[in-house]
Amino acid sequence: MDKFLLRKNSSSRTDDEEPSTSVTKNLKKIVKRKYDEDYIKYGFWRCGDETAPRPQCIICGDQLSNESMEPSKLKRHLYSSHPSCANKDKQYFKRCLE
Repeated sequence: MDKFLLRKNSSSRTDDEEPSTSVTKNLKKIVKRKYDEDYIKYGFWRCGDETAPRPQCIICGDQLSNESMEPSKLKRHLYSSHPSCANKDKQYFKRCLE
């Protein structure tokens, strides 16, 4: 039982080890997604420059952030904001774009 009660002394740490509160753990990695041509089946088209494209809804014109350029988030916008267009095919959205 005594072995469970013994605690390691923090001074026994070697100089090679980093402290547990590292600054690098708190930094977020910035991910820039690229537009895929299949996103038109969710009713989105790219807008903005090539380095950081943003999805724009063909039906209502809303521009989403680059971080929301995931198929699940695009699909969620389509089903929640435009339920009447949710079952349309890719050709319908191409005609709306033109």
